[in-house]
Amino acid sequence: MGISRRLIFSFAAAAVLATAAPAAAEPVTIRVPSWWFGEPSNKDWLAEAIKAFEAENPDIKVEGYNVPYADYADQILVQMSSGNAPDVVHLLNMNIGDFLRVDMLRPLDDYMAGGDITPDTYTPAQFQSPVMVDGKTYGVIQMIANYIPFYNAELLAAAGYDSFPETPDAFAAMVEKLTNAPQQFGYAAMVKPGSYVQTYMDVAQWVIANGGAFAADGKPTIDTPKNVEAIGLFKKLFDAGVMPRDVDKPTYRSMWWNGKIAVLFDGSWMMGFARANNPAIEADLRTALMPWPGHRTASAFQIWAIPKEAKHPDEAFKFIAFLQSREWQRRMVAMTNAVTPRKNSLPDGYLEKNPWFAPFQEAADKYSVSIMPAGLEMYGNEVLKIIADHVETILYRDAPVAEELAAAQAEVEALVAQ
Repeated sequence: MGISRRLIFSFAAAAVLATAAPAAAEPVTIRVPSWWFGEPSNKDWLAEAIKAFEAENPDIKVEGYNVPYADYADQILVQMSSGNAPDVVHLLNMNIGDFLRVDMLRPLDDYMAGGDITPDTYTPAQFQSPVMVDGKTYGVIQMIANYIPFYNAELLAAAGYDSFPETPDAFAAMVEKLTNAPQQFGYAAMVKPGSYVQTYMDVAQWVIANGGAFAADGKPTIDTPKNVEAIGLFKKLFDAGVMPRDVDKPTYRSMWWNGKIAVLFDGSWMMGFARANNPAIEADLRTALMPWPGHRTASAFQIWAIPKEAKHPDEAFKFIAFLQSREWQRRMVAMTNAVTPRKNSLPDGYLEKNPWFAPFQEAADKYSVSIMPAGLEMYGNEVLKIIADHVETILYRDAPVAEELAAAQAEVEALVAQ
C-alpha cells in the first residue's frame, strides 16, 4: 500500500512538473516564393543563404519555392487576394505598381530604421520611386539590372577605335562606321513591332541617359526637349540601318555573341550567355558606362517586399536584411554575377578576375535610374504601351518626333486623369 502511494505521488509530481515546464516553441515558418528558386546559380545562392539564416535563427524556418518569372506577378496577386499571402514577395520595378495600386504591400520604414540600408551603404535608387512612394518605403532592392554598353573590342579596333566613345554623337558615328549590313551591325535594340515592353525599355535607355524622363513626380513628361532629342538620335540611327529590323531580342543577342553586332546596351548576364554559347568570344568583350555626360543608366530592379497580410512580417524582414547583408551580397555576386545594390560589396579579387563587371557596379553605385516612369508605376504597363506604340509610329511611319511624343503625352495625361 505504501509503495502504491509513493508511485501515485511520483506520477503526480511528474505530471505537475511536466505541466509547469513550457513546451518548446515550434519554429515560425515564412513562405518565400521566387523565380530564383528555379534558376541555376541563383537557386544555389538562395539555398546557401537559407541554410546559414536558419542556423543563425533556429526559431525561423524558410519555405522557399519556385514560381516561374512569366507567371509570378499574376499568381502572387491571386494568392494575396484570396487571403493566402506569402511572407516575402519578389517583385520588379516593372510590376510593383500593380501591388501598390491595390494597397497590398506593407511599408518597411519602421523595420529599416536604425539598420544599415542607408544612402551611405546602398544604391541611390533604393530611396527613389517606385521603391519609395509618398515618403514610404515598400521594398528593398535585391539586385540591379543595369543596361550599359557591352561591346566587341575586336570589331571596334578593326574600325580604328581603341576606346569606347564618351558622347552620344561620337557613339552614333562609331556604330554607323561599324555597320556593314546584313553581315554586321553597329548596334541592336528591340525595334521589331509588337514587343512593346522591350521596345519601351530599349528606348528608355536613351531617354534616361540623355537626362530625360517620361515622368516626374507622377506627372507625364513624355514630350520634353531632352526626350525629343534622344529619340530623334535613335530614329536617325534606325534610318541609317545600323540596327537589324524585324529581329527579336534572343536572335540579335545571339548575333552579338557570334560577332555580328558590335554593341548592345544590356545586362551583366550577357557575359554568361556569351560564355555558354561562344566561349571564344569572351576575350573580345568589354563594357563601358553609358556614352552621355552624367552616365545616367536605365535600370530594372528586383525587389524584396512584404505583403500587408503577411503572417510573419517581423521574421520576413529579418530574412530580407540577412540576404542583403554585405556578406551575402558578396556571395551573391560571386555565385551569380548579379549586380549588388550594396556599395563596396564585391568579393575580394572579383574585379581582377572579371574586369568587365566594374562599369556595371559603378553604374549601380552612382548612376542607376528606374526604367519605369517615376510616379506612374501604379498605371502598370498601359503607360509603357502608349509610349512604345508612338515610338513605332516614329520609326516605321516617319512621324515627326516632337508631334508624336506630344500625342503620347496627351494619351498618358488622359489616362492619369481617369
